[in-house]
Amino acid sequence: MVRDPESNTSVPELWTDWLQFMVPLCLAEMWNLSDAEIDRIRSECCDAIASHGDDAQFGGRHQGTARTAIAKGLAVLAMADGGVTALGIHACTRSHAGCPGLPSTPDLTKAKK
Repeated sequence: MVRDPESNTSVPELWTDWLQFMVPLCLAEMWNLSDAEIDRIRSECCDAIASHGDDAQFGGRHQGTARTAIAKGLAVLAMADGGVTALGIHACTRSHAGCPGLPSTPDLTKAKK
């Protein structure tokens, strides 16, 4: 889990900080769940975000539920190949090409001669 260095999102830094805290916690809670249980969580997150996504952004009675659903949804997506990059963060559970969480090596083929 890292901040996306190429992000051009307008998400407030506090929101990104919160996601960097919450998404790994959600991943830890889901680590040993079955595919069926993760699918249930995915479905619940989709419903909560669709119903109360405006509360997540602008505040409201369901703000906590909606924001938690976003963090859980990102955790579910982090388990997919290549992970997820959204809202100023990148989360993944397996290393992959182009991962912003891996140390980069310079491309010497583009060096000036």
